[in-house]
Amino acid sequence: MKKVSVIAAAVAATLAAGSAFAEDKVQQGWQVNGYGHLLYNVGQSLALNESYEHRRDYRAAGTAFSGNPNQVEFTVTRGDNYENGAWSKYVLKTEYGNNEGGNGRGFYGSSSGNEGHLETGQLEFKEAYVELGDLSYLSEGTSIWAGKRYLNRQSGIITKEFWKQSSGVGGGVQYNNTGLAVVSADSGEGSCTSTNGSEDYYTSCKNTNLDDQQRSTTMTSVDLYYYGMEALGGRFDFDAKIMTRANVDDSDTADSGYGLGVTYSRDYYGFDGWTLTAVTYGKGVAANRGMNFGQWSGNWQKDDQSIFVTSYGVANVTDKLQLGTEITYWNLDNNETNSVWGSEDGLSRLIVGATPSYKVNDNFRMEATFSYALESLGNASDWGRESADTSFYSATVAPVFTVNADYWGRPQIKPYVAYMSSSESSYKWSNGGDDSEVRFGIEAEIWF
Repeated sequence: MKKVSVIAAAVAATLAAGSAFAEDKVQQGWQVNGYGHLLYNVGQSLALNESYEHRRDYRAAGTAFSGNPNQVEFTVTRGDNYENGAWSKYVLKTEYGNNEGGNGRGFYGSSSGNEGHLETGQLEFKEAYVELGDLSYLSEGTSIWAGKRYLNRQSGIITKEFWKQSSGVGGGVQYNNTGLAVVSADSGEGSCTSTNGSEDYYTSCKNTNLDDQQRSTTMTSVDLYYYGMEALGGRFDFDAKIMTRANVDDSDTADSGYGLGVTYSRDYYGFDGWTLTAVTYGKGVAANRGMNFGQWSGNWQKDDQSIFVTSYGVANVTDKLQLGTEITYWNLDNNETNSVWGSEDGLSRLIVGATPSYKVNDNFRMEATFSYALESLGNASDWGRESADTSFYSATVAPVFTVNADYWGRPQIKPYVAYMSSSESSYKWSNGGDDSEVRFGIEAEIWF
């Protein structure tokens, strides 16, 4: 009888636990997620002036095009569900290193452990926010948040460029698929200007030469979004952003702007797989693709405007063959009043990329990435170019050793060989290099 009671109690406890779990609205307890990107380009010098030439900027795609040999991220999340129906989340995202062009360290580290003195960025907090949901006096499905966040971030799958985000400190409220948020960021890109006028990424640069106006020119984005409208065999997401910049004295510099964006997600253009297609418009402070807000949003003129179109996804061609594709077009226009980045009549960038992936077995696949890009300036003489239109070509072939041979299977180790070429003879892919190069390397990547 006693044994039966014990078993009955165990069954009842299991059912009760299952019932409680079914009512959980966030994953209970601590969770750790992360990302690692470890890259070695054989024989490449990672001097800072080379990393400028090595940025993607919609000119090339593939493993070799990254200035980030060591990029390490960890996200720690604490979730709790409460008996009164409310829930809470605390999200802390950290990243080791921050170099020009985005994330990661720009040097190959050695055993000294003191290589950090060469850079301003080390272990940094990228996100830190608290979110509360389903409070008793709010409608079911409502949550509020405050802190530092990458809000609604999206990037291309081949270019890896982030085209949508509100990156900064702020707060917001979301009801089911509708949200309102206010996010602010101060100008600058993690660098400062040295006494000789050049950008400097060393810790010896203390920002002491920045005037008070530049220190206090805070930018703010008011975001309104509605996601998840089902129509035309897919899903539509809508974004609108109103941006402002404080303490602007220059009559030409933008102190306000707005951005609009529509995203359409569905299968792979009628075939097995998935795609995301987006069209955005931005003006003034929002000229960076309309949707891309952060510390980099300040250096725009009042009449600057842009149209951005992107479409990318992965097709499941056969059981073994998958194909990732991306096409992106970005047009920047100055409305004939000022130059855009030194190009008098604006500029545009177009890139087309494809990444076929063939599964040999569960632990090995073959991958290639091909891209073609066209950069068009207003005049042939802009930026010292030989022609107003410059073409860029890249091809990467890699055997991939992995624990899961799916297109997105990770972790993996990938040796590769990459070819890159440009129609502009003066454009160098690397410091002291040529307009055409072949490069070898190896990459490790993991996310969990």
